[in-house]
Amino acid sequence: MTCAAPYSEEDTLTACLTFADRGVPYDPLAKPDPDVTLPAEKRRIGGLGVYMVKQMADNVRYEYHDGQNILTVRKRLQ
Repeated sequence: MTCAAPYSEEDTLTACLTFADRGVPYDPLAKPDPDVTLPAEKRRIGGLGVYMVKQMADNVRYEYHDGQNILTVRKRLQ
């Protein structure tokens, strides 16, 4: 897995994280969001991590390109 956090002079107030691996194609964003209105004991285990990233980030994007899963997360810092 590769993780990159590029820095740009024009974009100093945005964090961008890119995660890439050469595993089996898998889009974590394609799975439906969990029903967080249910009590914890009635929910299925798992799925909250991706959900929380989607809720907190300004932009989350998945692509499969050149044999790699690539997940990019952007968050404005101000």
